[in-house]
Amino acid sequence: MTLRPTVVSPANMRNLKPRNKQAGPEKRMVIDLKNASQWRAIHDPAVNGVVLRRRPIRAIETYFNEAPDEVFQPHEFTCAQSRLRTELEKHLLLKSEEDELRRKFLINDITNWSRVLITQARSRDYRFAFCSELPQKFQSDAGALKMIVTYRAMEITFRQPKDSDERSFSPYGVALFRGQSYEAPVEWQAQRKEEQAFYLTIESALKRGLRGR
Repeated sequence: MTLRPTVVSPANMRNLKPRNKQAGPEKRMVIDLKNASQWRAIHDPAVNGVVLRRRPIRAIETYFNEAPDEVFQPHEFTCAQSRLRTELEKHLLLKSEEDELRRKFLINDITNWSRVLITQARSRDYRFAFCSELPQKFQSDAGALKMIVTYRAMEITFRQPKDSDERSFSPYGVALFRGQSYEAPVEWQAQRKEEQAFYLTIESALKRGLRGR
């Protein structure tokens, strides 16, 4: 599905109700992306979430197989894009120098996804939360935009508010969901499949809406 991007904000999203009151609220949707160039679909008034499903990356999988237990423990930090690689190196530990190249694959991948969010959100600093506790019952995020990136043993199920139509994505998946700063935010929940799961969420530290174009 191809959509034209439209500039929106938390304020004008609340005004996107149909003029005909009998028509009811406008139906939102979460769409599956075919390639990374379609992230701007999140700006369309009818879209409140986008999901990209990917194939596993062998080098990253090998890094996880050899990674210390500390890598899978909850950890979070707030930083600007310029400091992200340094912060990731502190947390993504190595058992041996042989894993350095594999870790670099993972760091590059996380950095690339952070750039996707930065182009859509208005903030200088971003909050990165790794392997933290995620909601196990359907709820919408309290902020504006949240990116969820799954790498290992984490399944995310999502739906429109109180809708019976539920869909999910597993590793490797990337989602960008609208939160409660917008009308009809995406509701989602998480299910850990194994003890050593690896995933992260990225959001603006300022909790603002979409970047104006």
